[in-house]
Amino acid sequence: MKVLFCNIGWMEFYRGLTEADRIIGGGAYVKQEGMGHEVCNFAEDGGKVYGYVQPPRAEGQPGQGQINIDRLDGKGLDVVEGVLVVWTASRRDGGTVVIGWYKNATVYRYFQTFDRLPMLHQDNGLRGYRIKANAADATLLPLDQRTCAIPRRIKGGMGQSNVWFASAPESRDTVRKVMKLIDGGAKTPSKKRSRITDPDHNAKVEKAAIDIVRDYYEEYDYTVESVETDNRGWDLEAVLGNLILRIEVKGLSGSSAVAQLTPNEYKAFARRSTRYRLAIVTDALTSPQMRICRYSTENNRWVVDGEAEYEVGVDTQESATIKLSI
Repeated sequence: MKVLFCNIGWMEFYRGLTEADRIIGGGAYVKQEGMGHEVCNFAEDGGKVYGYVQPPRAEGQPGQGQINIDRLDGKGLDVVEGVLVVWTASRRDGGTVVIGWYKNATVYRYFQTFDRLPMLHQDNGLRGYRIKANAADATLLPLDQRTCAIPRRIKGGMGQSNVWFASAPESRDTVRKVMKLIDGGAKTPSKKRSRITDPDHNAKVEKAAIDIVRDYYEEYDYTVESVETDNRGWDLEAVLGNLILRIEVKGLSGSSAVAQLTPNEYKAFARRSTRYRLAIVTDALTSPQMRICRYSTENNRWVVDGEAEYEVGVDTQESATIKLSI
């Protein structure tokens, strides 16, 4: 299999720069210009996606450098097909991780200019690409699933270059780990299943939901601890390196995704921390579906992770406790 790792700047959607979704990292050019040519890497146009990575530029090499496709069985060619392109970026809290991939991609030795410039690319000042794939073969991972770490600057790991072929024997374990992730695809939380089948007891509804959320995050290498009895305003804490996610879980026996928060829970929700999650599990004991809400600073609103079609409505209500005493 022909595999190419490409390291780019960090974004949420890679569908063009917006006030909400800015690019972070990605090298000196991004730092200086506030943009990068990869900002539309997952923007579909005509059933295709067009990717960009900045390859190394050898001394005396003209233009914007080239991808050495000789190492992808492309010796003497200007283009090679059937490549698995793995996109990586640096997390805000440190470490390089897989953020998505193109299967069966076409990789060009030299920078390609569009025959017909897509409007979104034009709006973002882009005129070309280096890699092309069918949109159906492109996968961008939700933020919480971007946990597959890629070693950097060690033997068998990615070096300083943004382009890595992972061809050394010491790289095999990393490639196998990435292939396992890709073979599993981007997990849809709604496909998780409950361990419990008793549909009647509220406590079991909550337990089923907790188990589903715990399993989901543990699958992505988080260490999950219950803090349900600590009255913190959330039920679970999921830890991955320096990242600590605080997760409030709401289990529902019906299919309507409407959850009530206690004052203490709402206090945590209202802080709009990027490390807070509200996991809502509907039909928890029969056909559970899990949706994870988080506050997106890129979009300046609450979103459902990995499911852009959902909107999160927040209906705040005033209440009071009346106590009569003698």
